[in-house]
Amino acid sequence: MVERTETPAVRPWPLVEWHDVLSAYTPTDRPTEARLRTLRRNDIVSEGVQGLLKARAGRFSGKLSLFCELNLDAAVLSRRGLADMAGQYRSAASTLEESLRKLLVEHSVQIAELMRPTEPRRREAWHVLLLFSEAVSEAREHLPPVPDEDAVPGILEARTGQWVRFVASVGTGRYDVPWQMVRSADLSVGDPAVLFRELLPNGNAVLRLQAGLDPRQVEQADDVDEELDPLEARALRRPQPQAARATLLASLEHEEPLARRVLG
Repeated sequence: MVERTETPAVRPWPLVEWHDVLSAYTPTDRPTEARLRTLRRNDIVSEGVQGLLKARAGRFSGKLSLFCELNLDAAVLSRRGLADMAGQYRSAASTLEESLRKLLVEHSVQIAELMRPTEPRRREAWHVLLLFSEAVSEAREHLPPVPDEDAVPGILEARTGQWVRFVASVGTGRYDVPWQMVRSADLSVGDPAVLFRELLPNGNAVLRLQAGLDPRQVEQADDVDEELDPLEARALRRPQPQAARATLLASLEHEEPLARRVLG
């Protein structure tokens, strides 16, 4: 059963994309937009927050939908037949997404500025992301915890071959996760992350690696060219500076664990 602290140094990134939601619902199936529409129609997930991707010179390069990360829990619970709990998470996600729409208008921020893996590039966007992250954390405190699921925050420290070392915030725990899982989550070495393990009735486990948000990242954020397409900006992502990584690792050693039962 997941236990979360009030103000963890690393939180789950509060917004996810549609394929993340589908992967949580059916981890072994290929995500398709048709399946997403089915989940929406059956009230398994929320509607998400829609926006436009802006390319250079003000041109629009496509549409984007981001979802409150509580939809991942709703998808997992629905898959396991816990419809009442799933409905609570979906309802909370819908309420939070409505509040996010108001924040975006109030601060003149586009939803595309909050997507992973590019990260916000303006301080206004970071501010909105942090406000929304805090709202998600507060909402989670009033929701029933997801049964038989562990969550461990930490940082992706180093890669060796096809494995990446994940340094957890619980004691001195270190875990090797597949490089392909890291790539699928649009993460890289130096990124904060949260590692989930869903324990199945047959004794097996479903692993999920989710992007993490370190609130202190905003302190190091610098504004950059607003005209850059969020998708093009992936090429500009740089690993966290060594000092930032060291600070995060040091803080994790003293952070209260998110789960009493950690990964085995």
